[in-house]
Amino acid sequence: MNRFSKVIAAVGVIAGVLIVGAVLGWWGSRSPQPGGENVGPKSNSTALANADSNAASAIKKKLRSDYRKTRRTKPGTNANPAQASGSATNLTAEWEDKVDEILTSEGKDADKAKQMLALFPNLPEDGQEEVAQHLSNLVPDEDYAPLGKLLTDAKLPESVLDVLMADVLNRPNAVKLPTLLEVARNPQHPGASEAKGLLDLFLDPDEEYGNDWARWQTKMEQWLKENPD
Repeated sequence: MNRFSKVIAAVGVIAGVLIVGAVLGWWGSRSPQPGGENVGPKSNSTALANADSNAASAIKKKLRSDYRKTRRTKPGTNANPAQASGSATNLTAEWEDKVDEILTSEGKDADKAKQMLALFPNLPEDGQEEVAQHLSNLVPDEDYAPLGKLLTDAKLPESVLDVLMADVLNRPNAVKLPTLLEVARNPQHPGASEAKGLLDLFLDPDEEYGNDWARWQTKMEQWLKENPD
């Protein structure tokens, strides 16, 4: 091989090395940076996805807040939505303040319970539900009668009746069973079926009594004599 040919070959090798180096450098610039951080369009896509997720979460929170504020507005009214929302918020703050005032007062539990019972009829559903929970803690077994009247009132919202039903199940049998019987015998009561099932569980009659409430009454009285609290 003459000298000229050797020079051409050497130049070719050097050019090849430079091309390979350039390719490797370009490829390296596309790889993730140290620390796991990505650059370019992929990073922008991730940031946009996170922003969308945060925005969606904020919107859902706002919708839940608006729903809580306006759910007490009666259908068919022509009130301005903003005014209705403000009224509902003020109503909530008002009864919550009254309940807090009663609970934090220096009075006896019996007096607090009387004030709660007087407040109860004028409260919205969520207010009645909260007050029912407080009453279940304040009212002793020997003074249960007013709570029993509430539990047997089929017109109360189911959420409130659920709280009162849970409470009566923690009362002595002499309080619990007569109240359950009153609930069971009212077919309009949302808890009638549940109350009847509980009576059947406690009293365990030898045969089906159906809706023969006189027989249920007799069986309950006999059972309470044999199983005093």
